[in-house]
Amino acid sequence: MQGNYKLINLYLNNFDTSKVVSMDNMFNNCNALTSLDLSSFNTSKVTDMSAMFQDCEVLTNLNLSNFNTANVTDMGFMFS
Repeated sequence: MQGNYKLINLYLNNFDTSKVVSMDNMFNNCNALTSLDLSSFNTSKVTDMSAMFQDCEVLTNLNLSNFNTANVTDMGFMFS
């Protein structure tokens, strides 16, 4: 198994995502991650969020309160 399967904690409040256009597979296979706060993410230019949280099997607390999905064209398998 590859990826982030042992990642337990992640602090992303200082990430500058203002120019990001693709977030596909960003947190894919974060199997141990239970909580994630992405409320500080600027997603206004993002067009691809496919499989973004795929296989996040125990993710029970997810804050997407400020997500702007107006330009997103692909959300396939986002929460698969």
